Amino acid sequence: MRSRVVPRYVLGPAILAAAVLLAAAPASAGVRKGDRVSDFVQVVDGGGKRVSLKKLRDRVVVVTFGASWCEPCKKELPALEKLARHYAKAGAKVSFFAVNIDNQKAKGARFMKQAGLRVVNAVFDPQKSTVESFDPPKMPTTFIIRGGVVRHVHAGFSPGDEKKLAAAIDRELKSLR
Repeated sequence: MRSRVVPRYVLGPAILAAAVLLAAAPASAGVRKGDRVSDFVQVVDGGGKRVSLKKLRDRVVVVTFGASWCEPCKKELPALEKLARHYAKAGAKVSFFAVNIDNQKAKGARFMKQAGLRVVNAVFDPQKSTVESFDPPKMPTTFIIRGGVVRHVHAGFSPGDEKKLAAAIDRELKSLR
């Protein structure tokens, strides 16, 4: 039996073409600005009841993903709570969700409680199916959704970012009118 040797002039361009295709492929297939989101996959509230986004299509929905081990998340949650209280007091059609992705629900619940969440809905993703479908680029990442479409994505958090989030929320509230 004869072995076949592929000449370098054939193999080189093939390897180069494969490398170009791989480099051009998106790094992730998660939810991005402009994407339609149908619903949370398996997010539950503190009592274990499934939470649905479908019922909130007439509102601006702010969804952030974070965990107790995430240092910027510890700063973001109190800032989001302050924003949520501002919009609730104004009677605005905005709903806030903090999706905790900790492996242990009890640890996540303690983290959410320490953040002082009252208006922001603390929810949990025990199977990690929702965080996998949204595929946030870093922790925390906040998605602003209106009409089932992602209108704004903010990755990370530094003090002052809440002003950027408020501006994005305000733009979406104007679009609801």
